[in-house]
Amino acid sequence: MNMSIIKSNQIQPNLNSLIAEEVLAVAQVNVAEHEKIANAKQFLDRLFPLNSGSHQDVSSYVVYYQHLLAFFADGSHSGLRQPKQFVAFNGTKDAPCAIVLQDLGCHVELSFDRNGMIGARDVANLEDIQIETSLNMVVGTQESRSAASRHWLSLLHAGMSSANDTQDKLFTAKDGSDYSLKSIVNL
Repeated sequence: MNMSIIKSNQIQPNLNSLIAEEVLAVAQVNVAEHEKIANAKQFLDRLFPLNSGSHQDVSSYVVYYQHLLAFFADGSHSGLRQPKQFVAFNGTKDAPCAIVLQDLGCHVELSFDRNGMIGARDVANLEDIQIETSLNMVVGTQESRSAASRHWLSLLHAGMSSANDTQDKLFTAKDGSDYSLKSIVNL
């Protein structure tokens, strides 16, 4: 028997098995990514609920005067239950590339990118949700003093470093003035 035929017959089942394993792994990653997006939008529903509907079903966000409106696939829309939670945006009012919400002094930034790794697959083009965490660190000197630091946690890009930790973020406040989130990183 020819050795090349034997090896070919042995390699083919192994190759098919490897391909099947890779397809399964990719499918699991897509499911995990879908679950991650769903969990992040549930977070928005809990902290920043809409008057009607869910962030899960939003197809786009628009800034209308000083209000944030969420539009759904059927053409209906809803505002935030607490409109004061919307504080700023980046981009244009009809297609913001970022929205800043605030609850109890904590900022949450929604960023949109229709060409992004996640945004390309999300109906609202939501690329990331970043949560501001203020850490109080005690700095030991002659007297203990407290220094605040701002750190951003990503809900959709876990494990990736955030540019927000090293850069000031400039937005347009809902009243049209400048809105700056100064980075005070003392980590």
